[in-house]
Amino acid sequence: LSAQGGLRGRPFANIFSISDGPPGPFGGSGVPYLYLTDMEISVQDLEVNSNASLTVSLAQTPYCRRHRYDPQNPLCAHIIFVGSIVKVNDSEAVLAKKALFSRHPEMESWPKDHDWFFAKFNITNIWVLDYFGGLKIVTPEEYYSVKP
Repeated sequence: LSAQGGLRGRPFANIFSISDGPPGPFGGSGVPYLYLTDMEISVQDLEVNSNASLTVSLAQTPYCRRHRYDPQNPLCAHIIFVGSIVKVNDSEAVLAKKALFSRHPEMESWPKDHDWFFAKFNITNIWVLDYFGGLKIVTPEEYYSVKP
C-alpha cells in the first residue's frame, strides 16, 4: 500500500528484479532476494508497511509464448507469494549479493551513493494458479522442502 501523498492507503505495484540464487541446478534457495535503495518510492512505502505480495509467472520465460498461452491463461502458470520485505543481516547479505549479481550483473555497477542494501521476501502464504478451476495453496514448509 502506498504511503505517498495522494495515494496513501491505495494499492501500488512496481517492478523489482529478484533472485533466489545463482544459475545452475542447485543454485536456487527459494528465497527471493532484492537489491533496494531508500530512494525508491516503493521502498519508502515498504518502510511504513513491509507487507507485500509478489507474482512470478511463466510468462517471464519462453514457455507460454512457445505454447501460445496468453499470460492470463492459467496454463501459463503463476505463483503469488504474500509476506513481508525485510533487510538481511550481514552474513545473509553475502548470499543475497551472490544470488542477485550472478543473475543481474549490471546491479554491481549501479550508483554507490544510492546506499543500496539487500533484502528478502519473507514468505508467509503461497498460492499457485496452474490450471482452470482455482488456486492451490502451498505452505512455506512445502515450498522450501522441494529439491530441484
